[in-house]
This record gives sequence, C-alpha cells and structure tokens, in this order.
Amino acid sequence: MGHSIFLKITLFFLITFIAMGIGFNALYNQFNRDNDQRLQSEAQTLLLLLRQSIFLPAPMRKTFLVEHGYEITIPYPKLINTLQNAFTLIPKNYPEEIQDSMKEGRIRILKDDHNLYVYLTKATPPLLVIKTMAAEKSFWPEAVLIILLLSLLLFYLLIIKTVFPLKKLIYTIEKYGKEGEYTPIKTLKKDEIAQVSNALDAAMHKNQSLMEARRLFLRNIMHELKTPITVGKLSLPFLKNGEEKSILERAFFRMEHLIQELVRVEQITSGMIAPTPKKCDPIALIHKAASLLFIEIDTLDITSDGGLIEVDCDIFVTVFKNFIDNALKYSPDKHVKIIHHKETITFINRGDPWPENRTLESLTEPFSQNQSTQQGFGLGLYIIKSILDAHALHLSHQYASGEHFFSIHFQHD
Repeated sequence: MGHSIFLKITLFFLITFIAMGIGFNALYNQFNRDNDQRLQSEAQTLLLLLRQSIFLPAPMRKTFLVEHGYEITIPYPKLINTLQNAFTLIPKNYPEEIQDSMKEGRIRILKDDHNLYVYLTKATPPLLVIKTMAAEKSFWPEAVLIILLLSLLLFYLLIIKTVFPLKKLIYTIEKYGKEGEYTPIKTLKKDEIAQVSNALDAAMHKNQSLMEARRLFLRNIMHELKTPITVGKLSLPFLKNGEEKSILERAFFRMEHLIQELVRVEQITSGMIAPTPKKCDPIALIHKAASLLFIEIDTLDITSDGGLIEVDCDIFVTVFKNFIDNALKYSPDKHVKIIHHKETITFINRGDPWPENRTLESLTEPFSQNQSTQQGFGLGLYIIKSILDAHALHLSHQYASGEHFFSIHFQHD
C-alpha cells in the first residue's frame, strides 16, 4: 500500500492543503494586524480632531467634525450595546492623556462591521462620533483561499479520475494471471493511460487468438495421432501371440500415454490448469519413467534416502523421463546416476562441458539443443522447466569432474 500511486497523490495534495492552510493563517493574521493598525490610525486622527474642537461650542464642534468627514449622533444604549471594542489593548503609541481617558472609560473606541465609533461618555451631553466605512474589512483573503482550495480539490479529483483506470488495468491483469479470463479494457480516451490500456487490450486479444490457435492445433494433432493408434490397437487381436505382438502392444501403450502426457503438459505449461500436488514416492516415478523409455531399471544408478516429494505425480513422471532421456542421449557411457537426498533430486551424467555461450537459461528455451548433431526437438529441458515453474520449484546445474549435475530443489521459496 505504501507504494500506491493513489496514496502518493493523496498525500501530496493533503500536504499541499496543510501548507496552504498554514500560509493562509499567517497571511490572515498579518492582514488583521494591518487592519488594527489602520483602525488605530483612524481613531487617533479622530481623537486629535476632538482635542482641537474641545474649546468650540457644541454646535460649532459638530459642524467642525462634519466638515472633516465625521457623523455625530446620540449614543443610544441600544446602539452602544450592538458595538464592540475596536481594540483588545489600549494602543501604546497614543498620548498618555488619551490612554488615561480610555482606562477611566471616558473615551471608548468601538466598531461594528462597517464603521468606527468614538464614544465620549463624560461629554455634556455624551457624544458619539462616527467614521463611516472605516472598519470595513476586505474579504479578498477568504475569497482567494476558497478559490485556491476549490481549484486544488478540483485538480486532485481530475488527477484521481485520470489515473483511476490504472486500478481497472491492474485488476484485469491480476484476474487474467489467476483465472486466465481476460476482460476487454479498450477505451476511447487519448491520454497515456488509455494508450497503455489499448495497447494491452490489443496484445491480449492477439494472445487470446494465438492461444485459441494453439489449442485448435493441439486438438487436431491429437486427433490425427490417435487415429492410427486406434487402428493399430484394433489390429492387435488378429496377430498371433508372440514377441512382435508384445512389442506392438507396449508401443501403442506408450504412444497413448505420450499423447495424454503431451496434453497435460500443454495444459499446465500454458496455465490452463494448475498442478494437483500430493505425496509421491520418487523411486516409483523413476521406475514408471524408465518403463516409458523402454529401458531396464538396472541401467540406472539410484540412491535415495526414502523420503517422499509433494508434486503432481502423473505429470512429474514426464520430468524424470526427460531427465533420464537427456542424460542417456548426451552421455558417452549411456549411464545415469540419480541421487535423492532430503529436499533435492540430482541427475548426473558424464559429458563434455557446454560451450561458453550456453547456459541453463538458454537451454530451457523451446527448441534449444546443446549439440545440433543429436536427435530431438530441443524441448526436453523446456518441458522440465515449465513443469517445475508450475510447481514453484527451482532447477540448477553444475559441471564438475567431467559430469553434469541437474538438481531439482523441492524446498519452496
């Protein structure tokens, strides 16, 4: 989950939201400080004008203040109760006499959402001087914040919507890997993710077509192979009992077994079916493999600690058969040693070292052969590797003292 692109995008935008909130809070506090300083300056200017008008008669004082842009009204209690203090603290830059008057309550500086008020409580009569629109605050910081937050949220949603098809893409690939069932994901969009989806969709359709052609080819070739075998088996009762009839019976039996084996190997290597592991005696499987190769078990040098292996017993006969067949094919003395010890079975045969450009990985590719002079199609190690991969088992190779060591490791990763 920690590697999810959706989580990373969400964390990025969340951090951006937090950083924006912190930045706006600092900006908003500075804006409030600037606004307080402006109100202090407005109030100080008004107080200085009031000091200048203190010696004027009441009518002339009102005229003087009105001429300087102020309004005069009676401080009705209802109006005063709707107002709030303009400052939480008395400004220290005010003259001392004004500070003293504010401490004693003779002067109160008030405000509402729009206007600034100076209330002279001890004047005769009490006086309320108004500077209209002086306390109005600009709402541009809040408007900017809301616009930025909405834009960022919209941008986040657009990005999530853009990359959301990745989830469908991942789900489709995982479902195909587990179940072999592909769900089309072609889209009419033009972004990069859509291009990947369409390219994958085209590749999967091509792959499905190839797999269908592969199944059809296998079905046809199985049918073509079974027909002469069936004809041959029907002819057996008309032959006299003897060595020739016995050889033919064994040959037809082996060919039938090879066809069934080929079908099952194809199904497992193509991922159509999964192996069904159970406890098996490897010695019994080796005996069965030897009989399919028409070789005597005495020609094999087998050493075993008597342990069992957990594999698909039927299909693993093919693994042992191909190992034995390859060893006999490529060893000059036509001798094979098989050692089963704990979690490892090793097939050993004498032979020349591989050329430098040959590796186990290259030899497990289909139609790859170590020596071009040998007969066969180069599928033995490929089939072995495919079956071992289906079982999640490991294959290794070593060459020492003129011998090849092919080992199957049954300890799962």
